[in-house]
Amino acid sequence: MSSAARLRLRQLLDSQQCVTCASVFDPLSSRMADDIGFQVGILGGSVASLMSLGVPDIYLLTLSELADQARRVCQASDLPVIVDGDNGYGNALNVMRTVAELEHAGAAVITIEDTVIPRPYKQPELNLSTVEEGCSKLQAALQARKDSNLAIFARTHGQQPHRELLQRVDAYSRTGVDGICIFGQVSKALLVQLNQVTDLPLMLIDYAETTLSAEEMMQLGVRIHFKGHRAYEDSVKAVYRSLLQLHQGADSDAEQSAKQLIGRFAQQQAFNIVSNEYLNPATG
Repeated sequence: MSSAARLRLRQLLDSQQCVTCASVFDPLSSRMADDIGFQVGILGGSVASLMSLGVPDIYLLTLSELADQARRVCQASDLPVIVDGDNGYGNALNVMRTVAELEHAGAAVITIEDTVIPRPYKQPELNLSTVEEGCSKLQAALQARKDSNLAIFARTHGQQPHRELLQRVDAYSRTGVDGICIFGQVSKALLVQLNQVTDLPLMLIDYAETTLSAEEMMQLGVRIHFKGHRAYEDSVKAVYRSLLQLHQGADSDAEQSAKQLIGRFAQQQAFNIVSNEYLNPATG
């Protein structure tokens, strides 16, 4: 099924349209999204971490765990699935291993980002690699793939000075990747600037409401727009309400939001404490 899915994805990238991306996290959600009519889905690293380990998105998930979950999701249907490859789990050689594993799992697109993860000692959470290293890792990713229909997207953050963002996108585009993924809100003015430095298909990951219409994004080269993991979040809340009703016969305690429930049961507060203790300890 991966070959058919990759061909569908390539046709999407070559088309003049901007489609909404579905959050898919298990075989049933993959089949549901395909049946409903979504043209592409994404298995995010944060959701894979919650599904596999029940922990927040703090990069405890291993490559083998991600690949196992990706295999279940990608092979359940013909839906093209984007798999979040994080930073490739290490250096350029690790990126090559990541691509090999996720290609075998059936990914239609693999995103490789330029964030330095896991978070280094006493460093900010958003810490980007050099442009030179980012390009090296993307070139390694391209060399590692065996199926030319598998797409490699360079991913970077919108939360950086626009001049630096444009420099990164320009450099990454020259490596031969198949698309550019931007995480964070992007204005129309910035999209215009992005189109001046790259002619590659764009993917936007924007969890907030955007002021841009699908028509405007399409005209500015955006082919895939991902609005967040609401499907997964809603499923968590539904499970909690169902269990609460089954146990208590009522759901009076189910007014917590999905994000609150995820934070509670993924033990976000406890992980924040140990992160501060070991990664950013107070100086005496």
